Amino acid sequence: MKQHSNEYGAIILGSGLGGLIAGTLLLKKNYDVLLLKEKKYHSSFEKEGYRFIPFSSFSERRLNFNFLKKISQLLNFPLKNQDRGRDKAFQVILPNARIDFINNRSFLSMEWEREFPGEVVQIENFFNDMDLLQQDLREMRSKEGSESLFPIRPQSRGPKWFSFPTFPKGRLDERLAPFSKEFREFIQLQLISWGNLFSNQLPISLAAYLLLNPETNDWAPNINLERLKKTLSEKFFQSGGMMEEVEGVEEVKMKWRKGFSVSLKGREHPFQSQFLILNSPLRGFSNLLGKKRKWLTVWEQKIKPRYVLLPLFLGIREKVVPVGMKDSLVSMLDLNKPFEDGNVLFIALSPKGDETEAPAGRRALIVENLIPIQKWDQIFLMYHQKGVLSHLHHLFPFLEKNIEFIDWNWGHEQYSSWSYPQFIYETSADFQWREGVVPSRIAKNLYFIGKENFPYLGLEGEVLSGLLTAQQILQKSS
Repeated sequence: MKQHSNEYGAIILGSGLGGLIAGTLLLKKNYDVLLLKEKKYHSSFEKEGYRFIPFSSFSERRLNFNFLKKISQLLNFPLKNQDRGRDKAFQVILPNARIDFINNRSFLSMEWEREFPGEVVQIENFFNDMDLLQQDLREMRSKEGSESLFPIRPQSRGPKWFSFPTFPKGRLDERLAPFSKEFREFIQLQLISWGNLFSNQLPISLAAYLLLNPETNDWAPNINLERLKKTLSEKFFQSGGMMEEVEGVEEVKMKWRKGFSVSLKGREHPFQSQFLILNSPLRGFSNLLGKKRKWLTVWEQKIKPRYVLLPLFLGIREKVVPVGMKDSLVSMLDLNKPFEDGNVLFIALSPKGDETEAPAGRRALIVENLIPIQKWDQIFLMYHQKGVLSHLHHLFPFLEKNIEFIDWNWGHEQYSSWSYPQFIYETSADFQWREGVVPSRIAKNLYFIGKENFPYLGLEGEVLSGLLTAQQILQKSS
């Protein structure tokens, strides 16, 4: 597929990890690939010696290290062992409990005994049941072969021998019904923190995979995502990929036999490509496809963003951080209130003493708070900010006198970008979780890589869909 003027084998809209991985794999098979990056969107924020990287504390860092290693070998880029950190804890703070979550069952048993003394036996039985499901999952994986992209179901023209009717059909909410509200919220907050799906009605087999799978829990919380993305970008360029920063996309047209025509703001001639890959949330492309919008409508109806995560940036003095507080935590102030209005916060503190992110004696504090999509307006945001600050003052004593600055503007400015990455979704549709919710191929030669593919897997779901998209295009062209 040789490039002629503005013609490419594939065009990728968006510069996320999934798109970079798909693009680099296509380049290895002699496709000409153009990646279009939005100028307006910035993935970090700097002020007064502080450096903030939003959306980097939970789902964005919960990447399986062995999975990352396979990708590095596939694309031939380095991955450092020091990025591995399987026992690093984060905290879940509830009104009457504070749990340090570490991927170590004996340690967690001590946490449950201290924080949920009346439910210890129930909790042990619950996780024993999860262990049994895990054995079934491991057996299934071994039958599929070590090369399979588990948890993606392998494609087969024959019957699905490993379909999920072999698993219990119960849902997580049914299994957790006998427990206290505090423990139920503890489990729910873990799942929301690690993924992008708001639901307590997950299949029980999916809950077992997310909560206990030893390979999933061999995660790399110390991974430097900016460095990883930079490494992948360099590999993309070295492989012959082209990247352009653009003001925006005006229109996408499907042309018979000629693929797609992509018209950009401020550019006279459109780009042409045989394949088009969307690597941003579906909402960012709703108005670009014209009459072909129906390709997206069916999937937009099945999965919708319920919350947008809006980051708040604070520069604070180190002395205000309570002893024992972890660098990553999720806090719920009132069990009887909804997740909005500052009642639930996802917090990331820069490492103590790391002067690349904050001046000496200071910490960069990123607070991600959930805002219902339908309530996004300035009046609500002002009311919402009061709830967030009230929650923060509860967590950090004497915070008001130890704040260097507060910045709300980044999120307000970036939210309208089609690249804005972080939403919490909900779906009313039944779905086989190993097949995902939104398929990577959504129309002829039109592919989608994003959080809606596998919304319960966070960034790992996007990376998996990037690999799957490249495989599908290459299989189609072979």
